[in-house]
Amino acid sequence: MQLSDKIDITPFARILPFFAAGILAFRYVTAPDWLIVAAAVIGYAVAWRQRKGFCRWWTVAVALFFSGILVTAVSARKEAMPRGERLAMVLEVGQNPVLNGRWRQTVARVGAYRPLDSAGSGWRGVDEKVELRVDTAERIAVGEQLYVAGYLNPVDTAGSRYGTLMRSRGIGARVYVRGDQVISRLPGNGRRATRYAAALQRWAVERIHRLHVGEREQELLSALIAGDKRNLDRRLKADYSKTGVAHILAVSGLHMGFVLVIANLLFGWTVLLRYGHVAKNVLVISALWFYAVMAGLSPSAVRAALMLSAAQLALACSVPGNGYNVVLGAATLMLAANPFYLYDLSFQLSFMAVLSILFFYPRLYRRKLCRNRIADAVCSSVLLGAAAQIGTLPLVAWNFGNVPIISLIINPLVILTAFLSVFTGILWVLFAFPGLSAVFSAVAGALLQAQNGIVTWAAGTPVASVSGVRFDGYGAAVAYVVLAALAVGLKWQRIFRGSRPLNLERMIEHDARRS
Repeated sequence: MQLSDKIDITPFARILPFFAAGILAFRYVTAPDWLIVAAAVIGYAVAWRQRKGFCRWWTVAVALFFSGILVTAVSARKEAMPRGERLAMVLEVGQNPVLNGRWRQTVARVGAYRPLDSAGSGWRGVDEKVELRVDTAERIAVGEQLYVAGYLNPVDTAGSRYGTLMRSRGIGARVYVRGDQVISRLPGNGRRATRYAAALQRWAVERIHRLHVGEREQELLSALIAGDKRNLDRRLKADYSKTGVAHILAVSGLHMGFVLVIANLLFGWTVLLRYGHVAKNVLVISALWFYAVMAGLSPSAVRAALMLSAAQLALACSVPGNGYNVVLGAATLMLAANPFYLYDLSFQLSFMAVLSILFFYPRLYRRKLCRNRIADAVCSSVLLGAAAQIGTLPLVAWNFGNVPIISLIINPLVILTAFLSVFTGILWVLFAFPGLSAVFSAVAGALLQAQNGIVTWAAGTPVASVSGVRFDGYGAAVAYVVLAALAVGLKWQRIFRGSRPLNLERMIEHDARRS
């Protein structure tokens, strides 16, 4: 299939760039909403009339651009609660709190409020997401409702990168709550999925704590399996950050990729049954979402599950090019729901990692096919991480200001130990029989000690990372242009040689038949 034909069957490759450009252009647009709506409607109308003409895609591009501006304007102008005014609020805790100095920091949603300094003011319903900081003397849990009195402190969302990040997560204010500001506590209601996810996360952490391993290894496994980083050693976190492998500590696209590989290998035999392909894809996607729930349904885990569910469906499609279309379509829908995701680093990393996996992973895997199924699973996990790192390295350099040189050396080893640790940890969480505790403790302890030892050693080397890298947004854009040129070059090379692409679905089906 020619490159132009693949673009024709991947319409979201042309839809997403113009829609995203409109989101980026919103901050520079001062036109009224009615004019933006009119421009978009006219663009779609002209495109419909010229649907068989040469200029149809250009008119659609203009309409998509204005649609991006309009969606962002609607999302940015939602009615907000008053800032700087004393309020009575009903808050529902949405995430597990983490210690931050004298505060327990988490995210909460305000369901109702009323001004306390205005006579006769009644309760007003609202749904606003805030950053909640509660005095460490107070215990809070996910799903719990607090009836508090306090102020909404505005978060700068106009210029700073931190403000843009907070806006991308839907957070526009911060609430500080001391013990004397808590009027009463109420049982949570309404957000059952969050409470069930928190309960499943606590269940997983409790099972992990049954393993007879060191405290640092126990907390590291809790972070890898359940996304619980509350008690993770700070020095260890600093070592992971310095060596460029801190992504291992947060449940995101890489961990979901591990689950994707493990589930495809475990359920690969189902393709031999009638409707086995459908059953296998249902089971794999169910495994992804079970893992996301076990990780507490954190935003990064949910986005990664969405992206990799789309990737699994994409890899199952028989028409080349549909893989990219499914992933790009998922990203477009997510941006339509919340345009400020475009500024969220975790969304950017998840999106680029999945695209990079779709393109580079089959090409890397084709050069190293392993006959042994266990060796093949290990090899797949390492290559999966390498493929994801290719697409995310420019973003890491831009956002963190350093290029972790040592990560190019230790990343395959860390990914390998993390993959085996995740596999071992998930098996233990699901089958935590007392008689198997010694075996799982020995295996998990050895893997985690080896991983921590590698990272600690690498952090102490003088070439761990190059700090102070001046890599701005334009530099990142240039890096991705170079990557895109490399991808096109590899595609043209394959077309020129007349070889067929290697599909993950075909690999797994071949392995299942061979076994």
